[in-house]
Amino acid sequence: MRLGPVYFVTDADAPVSVPDQVRAVVAAGVPIVQLRDKDANDADFAALARELLHITRAAGAALIVNDRIGVALEIGADGLHVGQGDGDIADIRRRIGPDMILGLSVETLEQLGSIPPNSVDYLGVGPLRATATKPDAAQPLGMDGLAQIIAAAPLPCVAIGGIRPGDAAAIRQAGAAGIAVVSAISRAQDMDRAARALIEKWEAA
Repeated sequence: MRLGPVYFVTDADAPVSVPDQVRAVVAAGVPIVQLRDKDANDADFAALARELLHITRAAGAALIVNDRIGVALEIGADGLHVGQGDGDIADIRRRIGPDMILGLSVETLEQLGSIPPNSVDYLGVGPLRATATKPDAAQPLGMDGLAQIIAAAPLPCVAIGGIRPGDAAAIRQAGAAGIAVVSAISRAQDMDRAARALIEKWEAA
């Protein structure tokens, strides 16, 4: 599993459709895409996930489903990403089996201690900054707080939350496996170029 350098999270409210977002990022070389849409019903979400799976598989990228365990299993997604309030992690791992990628959001150092061994494959750590794409997010960590969690984490981490291209060097130096972004790509005039620029910033760091 390649987490980085860029992990793209889809934006249901962007002016460009989610499938077009995903086509752009995988064409730019982004290896992992998370489908997130808190408002869609399960049937619509599953139909969109199936469409995206064709796009990501053709490009050799992985598709992660946010929160919806049943949909991830139904469509045969490459992975599932859950938050702290989405259920017992050990039970979620039992439900999805040993082969599906499982990611977990972490917002505090204390949350690291409650992760069952051999259950989670990677952590999404953040938010670095406040972000309009997730208004219910936890308090921003800032770069120091982000670095503390990454340094203490027993698993590969991607940083998320208001990340800008200029953050790549500091985040990579902190030990992250990559940066997860939404609007830095989805709201860009040229999404392919924005994704490539983020990858280049990471690789130059």
